[in-house]
Amino acid sequence: MEHSSLRFDEAKGQKLLPRFIAYLLLGAGIMVADGRFNLMQPVRTAAAEILYPVQWLANQPVRLYQYFSNQSQSQTELLEQNRLLLEENGRLKIQLQRDKVNLSELQELKKLYGMQQKGISNVIGAEVLSSGKDPLSERLIINKGSGEGVAAGDAVIDQNGLIGRITLVHANSAEVELMAAAQSIVPVAVERTGERNLAYGNGVGLDLRYFPTGSDLKPQDVLITSGLDGIYPAGIPVARVDKVVRASGTPYYDTELTPFAALRRSRFVLVLSSSHSSQ
Repeated sequence: MEHSSLRFDEAKGQKLLPRFIAYLLLGAGIMVADGRFNLMQPVRTAAAEILYPVQWLANQPVRLYQYFSNQSQSQTELLEQNRLLLEENGRLKIQLQRDKVNLSELQELKKLYGMQQKGISNVIGAEVLSSGKDPLSERLIINKGSGEGVAAGDAVIDQNGLIGRITLVHANSAEVELMAAAQSIVPVAVERTGERNLAYGNGVGLDLRYFPTGSDLKPQDVLITSGLDGIYPAGIPVARVDKVVRASGTPYYDTELTPFAALRRSRFVLVLSSSHSSQ
């Protein structure tokens, strides 16, 4: 059986050899003809059209990967750019706010300097260090003391008007009692008429408690220091009269006043020395 099978394979191989040589020659002939006359171009074109959908589907996973990779990278870059823009925006806002504060302080100093130029001399410029722990504190602490010539009883003003007076002096600092303090009394005069009276501190602002209804007082009148107490020099703006009402059952006006000075909001002040007050 083994010998017959071997003979069969040899016989089959001898039959296939001529066919193989024929195919080989045919392939070589087609390659030569295609190289010279481009005979297979229509076949390649048809094959490309048939295989295009297969190639398109095969490329989609790669394209999807590239798409989502680019999207993720773009989103990351946008988030980083957004973070940088937010940081820069915050920095610019803080810088702008600081510039506004600096400009406000500069304007305040210029006004104080202008008051000196207008004849309010013999003064000591000072900066407010603290208004105490209580936001409604009746005292301020300034950074000038006895070493700079500050003395108890000296009047203190800002660029708008009267703030109060020095009550306690240290070597390098001093305490200022606000004119709005509950126990404070400021001798005042109506600038328009010269009528004198007393303004009383109420812890927040000032009251004109005993201004007789028979006297001339109108809204928008300006109250200035009269100088009668020997502490506050005459002529310093104190408050504006906002309301004047004839109260029933009393011979005095019911009034509302608005101090000119910033009081607790002041940053820079002038201390009027005792020598000025005594002039």
